[in-house]
Amino acid sequence: MKLFNSNFIQELFKKSVHNRNELLEVIRYAAKHEVFDADGLPLIEAVIQFGDMRAKDIVLPRHEVDVIDVHATMDDILRIVKETGHSRFPVVDGGFNNVIGVFHSKDIVQYVLAPEEFKLRDYCRKALFVPDLKPLDSLLYEMRLKQSHLAIVVDEFTNLVGIITMEMILEQIVGEIEDEHDAADDEHSILEIEPNVYRVKAFCGLESFRDKTGILWHDDKIESVGGYIINHLGKIPNSGDKFEIDNISIAILGADSRKIISLTVKK
Repeated sequence: MKLFNSNFIQELFKKSVHNRNELLEVIRYAAKHEVFDADGLPLIEAVIQFGDMRAKDIVLPRHEVDVIDVHATMDDILRIVKETGHSRFPVVDGGFNNVIGVFHSKDIVQYVLAPEEFKLRDYCRKALFVPDLKPLDSLLYEMRLKQSHLAIVVDEFTNLVGIITMEMILEQIVGEIEDEHDAADDEHSILEIEPNVYRVKAFCGLESFRDKTGILWHDDKIESVGGYIINHLGKIPNSGDKFEIDNISIAILGADSRKIISLTVKK
């Protein structure tokens, strides 16, 4: 590695930086000339680009959000928790646009202790509502300050746009974070919504995808459905994009600047 060659440093600092794009050019120029290990470049780029991102850029859209109705029975609650593997759920009363709080699945233990006294409304934590134009760096600070792991994203008319989790924000900087639930989530990442039509979460493994759909996508270097599609297209598609791969119809339900979130496939 070249460490602080004086002529190079002088040349580097002659470059005026007026915005983030120009700063990125300087950083890439420095990496190319081995001022620092190029393996660290993606992380540096992600940190710089993070400052331009807003909640709407990474929000999980409302049609992908698993909610619990405040009047749901415990059987319904247990089913939703089991099927999704999530630990936090928006609680609604009468529809998506009336979120009254957030339920933590760990509070199910309160039902076990006193089933006759359990009322879901009593165990709803206060929801954090944020505008869809809120900068991600500001949102991350607010979520840390309020110790909230889930935020409800709304538009200018206070309609529910979707949700953002702390993990989703951090993944914009460090990449995908796998936890102990990810392997289990893979089991629930494909849903046949009608004959030969599947709703798929992009992190779904190709092996599970093949087993459940019969679609024989395969790549020795790629593990997920989202990765396979991005590699095939040579780019990250946008939400709403529709196209075909190997005569399979694909519609992108959700995507951000770094990855596909969910999609439908039709054989």
